Amino acid sequence: MSQQYSESYTVNVQGGIGGQGGQGGQQGGGGGVGEGPRLNIGTATVHIQGGAEINIWDRDIIISWLSPINFFLQQADISQMRVQGTGGWLLEHPLFQKWESGSGSTLWCRGIPSRLTKLKFPAGAGKTVLVSMVVDHLGAVFRNNKDIGVACIYLNHKEADQQPPPKLLAENLYKQHREKGTVPSLEEVVNVLSSSLKEFLQVFIIVDAIDEYPELQREILLQQLAVMGSNVNLMITSRPNISPKPSSLPNLKTLDIQAAQEDIKAYINAQIKLSPRLSKHIQKKPITDTVAGMFLLARLHIESLREEATIKAVQEALKHLPEGLKATYDSAMTRIEDQGNKNKQIGYSTLTWVLNAKRPLTVSEIQTALAVEPDSQELDEDNVMDIETILAVCAGLVIVDKESSVLRLVHYTTQEYLDSIQAQKFLDAQIKITHTLLTFLNFDGYPDSSWTTVETEDLPPLVEYSQYCLAHAAAARQSEVQLRKVLLEFLEGAFLWRKTLGRREYSWEWQWNSMPWNYSDWPSQPSVLWVSAAANLVDTVKFLLDQAPPQPPLEHLEIIVASYYGHAEIVSFLLEKGANVNAAGGRYGSSLQAAAAQGHTEIVGVRLEKGADVNAAGGFYGSSLYAAAARGHIETVSILLEKGANINVAGGRHGSLLQIAAAQGHTDFVSILLEKGVNINAAGGRDGSSLQIAADRGHTEIVSILLEKGADVNAVGGRYESSLQIAAAGGYTEIVSILLEKGANINAVGGRYESSLQIAAARGHTEIVSILLEKGANINAAGGRDGSSLQIAAARGATEIVGILLERIAAARGYTEIVSILLEKGADVNAAGGEDGTSLQIAVAQGYTEIVGILLEKGANVNAAGGFYGSSLQIAATQGNTEIVSILLEKEIVGILLEKGANVNAARGFYGSSLQIAAARGHTEIVGILLEKGANVNAARGFYGSSLQIAAARGHTEIVGILLEKGADVNVAGGFYGSSLQIAAARGHAEIVSILLEKGTNINAARGFYGSSLQIAAARGYIEIVGILLEKGADVNAAGGSILLEKGANINAAGGFYGSSLQIAVAQGHTEIVGILLEKGADVNVAGGEDGTVLEIATKHGHNKIVPMLLERGARTNGDEQWC
Repeated sequence: MSQQYSESYTVNVQGGIGGQGGQGGQQGGGGGVGEGPRLNIGTATVHIQGGAEINIWDRDIIISWLSPINFFLQQADISQMRVQGTGGWLLEHPLFQKWESGSGSTLWCRGIPSRLTKLKFPAGAGKTVLVSMVVDHLGAVFRNNKDIGVACIYLNHKEADQQPPPKLLAENLYKQHREKGTVPSLEEVVNVLSSSLKEFLQVFIIVDAIDEYPELQREILLQQLAVMGSNVNLMITSRPNISPKPSSLPNLKTLDIQAAQEDIKAYINAQIKLSPRLSKHIQKKPITDTVAGMFLLARLHIESLREEATIKAVQEALKHLPEGLKATYDSAMTRIEDQGNKNKQIGYSTLTWVLNAKRPLTVSEIQTALAVEPDSQELDEDNVMDIETILAVCAGLVIVDKESSVLRLVHYTTQEYLDSIQAQKFLDAQIKITHTLLTFLNFDGYPDSSWTTVETEDLPPLVEYSQYCLAHAAAARQSEVQLRKVLLEFLEGAFLWRKTLGRREYSWEWQWNSMPWNYSDWPSQPSVLWVSAAANLVDTVKFLLDQAPPQPPLEHLEIIVASYYGHAEIVSFLLEKGANVNAAGGRYGSSLQAAAAQGHTEIVGVRLEKGADVNAAGGFYGSSLYAAAARGHIETVSILLEKGANINVAGGRHGSLLQIAAAQGHTDFVSILLEKGVNINAAGGRDGSSLQIAADRGHTEIVSILLEKGADVNAVGGRYESSLQIAAAGGYTEIVSILLEKGANINAVGGRYESSLQIAAARGHTEIVSILLEKGANINAAGGRDGSSLQIAAARGATEIVGILLERIAAARGYTEIVSILLEKGADVNAAGGEDGTSLQIAVAQGYTEIVGILLEKGANVNAAGGFYGSSLQIAATQGNTEIVSILLEKEIVGILLEKGANVNAARGFYGSSLQIAAARGHTEIVGILLEKGANVNAARGFYGSSLQIAAARGHTEIVGILLEKGADVNVAGGFYGSSLQIAAARGHAEIVSILLEKGTNINAARGFYGSSLQIAAARGYIEIVGILLEKGADVNAAGGSILLEKGANINAAGGFYGSSLQIAVAQGHTEIVGILLEKGADVNVAGGEDGTVLEIATKHGHNKIVPMLLERGARTNGDEQWC
């Protein structure tokens, strides 16, 4: 059974979260240090529904595998900072409103320069907070519209190497890669994301701080965002040093962002009000005059004033507020310097950690790091400081995200400023951090073997971050010698740490997932030299190899791992020391292939100069050239080709190099390969030829190039067979036209939908349907799972998130135009096939009156039957009580069908006739229409029997009255319960019981599962109905309960599922009624029913209070034996 989720979730490609801009729930600057180049796409309206089962455990594993960071925690922090009423100017700007109301456009928002910044790039206009406002605005506007998707992407320079672009939530990709130990490629990620976006009518993607993304990654990201689809609106913010390329982004408009003066004043006022002392004595004008339109400066000035101890000091400070960002940062550092030695040390240590951390630190991590004492063997809890103490000595330069409990610098310009003074103010920062981490890792009892099964958040604080100890040691570089003793000791036991904190048991998550711990081919007993080479510890590698003989001896594995990670200096040194340039082994086969797969062009060049075999076969990709091409490293490919790499090498998902280039949209690469004589029609992999792949990806220019160079336009193979079918499926109108002009076979069949016309109809591509029909496509071609084009147009596949095809109706998606085109071209209006019957039945099921009329005018068979409910009329009667279609619309369809000669008494399906269905669903008006048209009021078929029985069962009092007026047989019996009276009694419908009795129904009829109406009412505890029945003369000898006994009922009468009234009362656990029955002389050992004697019934049902009562009366387990 499929599962369904309706919730917010995070999709991670790569990027990070801009930090805070304000505090106390107010608006501030444009974001802090953030969480690194990570791209988080969080959609607020995502539904996963389909046949593939995804249990919650697997789902959590997938999310952890792709990204362990929850974006929405940061989003909540950013949103809370915004001062109410600020930022409205952006929502009211004509360019924004045009972007919001349009489709397929890009709005690029640039933070404009400030004359007071005096840093590398201007900042502080509040872009990140504005982005959060836009996300909240769009989320509120489209909250109830499931066809509109809203996503946001926050980028930041931290964690550049932590998560590569393909980190996207895609359950099917997880299954493919789980066993191989691999992660999705960028191409796979883009395909999944593009498919998901197509399910929305419109998607808004807002990208913050694109300038903080590494340049190479930035180009890839923008390139992929630009081709997400015509239904995607992009909004991108950046500092002005990044200039967008109009040709690369759809319908690009540029909007300059500058903090509005009124917003600045509102922010300052809100911040002052947070301090009673400041609000009484501070003047806002001096602050406003010195912030130059920057929320960040306003925040820093307020923070400095809060530190003043007296009113006089505040007033004096107002006179000397620094102008400009650099001067303000200088002032903050001076305040840290002027503290006592202890507080100064804490402040500098905190800034050292936050400034140099490989990822943002949590509160508990910074507390633990500052508490670790040199050469200690355990953590002294009494040495752990409160976070408030730590923040108080940092002059407002460090903040905490409340939701995520993460420390950040107040703004990304703070990072730039501190970087510029690090050499003077933060001496030996990397050494201090490394020594602290290695001391921590050397605590008694570490590592603990139990950590292999615990969640990351349950590890001792700082254990997870300590994976970066070697990265910090590598950054220390020339100072490695100062760490050599503790470093070598740790390297000796590194494998134990990797074993303990590598991949968690029963999970895909790696707790230590950075270099070198994330390398997939760790040796079972790695040497100190191997770990040093993997971690880029240059001086340690040289120290080990300069010994005579080297300790440990040099092997081939060191050069492979160094090549993989791009450690050029270590690779060169290893080669100088005699490493085998063609050494084979590991996942990538050779060091050349490892370097090529990662795009390390410099190392590839060095290896080739040293005589590496350019065509060496083996490893995951088969060859170095294929590895570089598959990963999109064009420069590396060029070097390998120049050195004689085999251009026709094949392997992997796509097959040839040309197929890879076509898939990735690298036009220049395609041209280079064609010039070098690559086989243009080479086929292989799951997607067919290069032409088919280019058509599938929508790469129009590459399609044209390939066709001009002689690609076979009718080559078949892959998922959809021909290139034309592929283009039709993707909705690529221009490519369809190009292929047809080049002689593509318009009626080629194959694949799930068979012809191109069927595919276009299935996907709702109206324009392509018209083009194909104009070019002579066979409209009646039938085949595949879904039948003809008309049937497919009326039953279109729809996918929510996980790509499961839900066969629905074209009418349900409003494809009236396609239906009309197909019929005008002579489509068979009565063709039946697939799972939903004829086109008429499908259109009726969704309540689309217009399409119903069109089909009937074209001669659709109104009485064709099939499916769960039967004929079109039965379907129309069924649908009247759905959320999709109103009763009036259903009535209109019923009228149309009856006018066209529909058989009003056709019976089929679960309920029977149309009248029975309408009665079951409570459609009073439709019942009236059907009766007026001659529907058989006493037709009995299906689970419940006649229409009267059905209406009585469902409690439709009005319909019961109408049916009786029209002559319904009040005593007709059948179905599960028996007569209409028995059904009404079983369901507790007292009013209907009274109506039926007034109409003369047989009050003592006993048929069905429970017996008579009186027995049923007694069993169900319906005292009111019991009274009504007795008043009307019901046979008291077939009932139970106190009312029945007073009327002289035969207390021992048996019948129905349980037998006598006593058996019924015991089975239901009605202790009081059991007592009454026993007092009246009920036979305690009466036999009958399915569960045996009353004592056996009481025991079976666990009615412990009733058992003693029965035993006192002499009850036995059966008719012969006494209870013992």
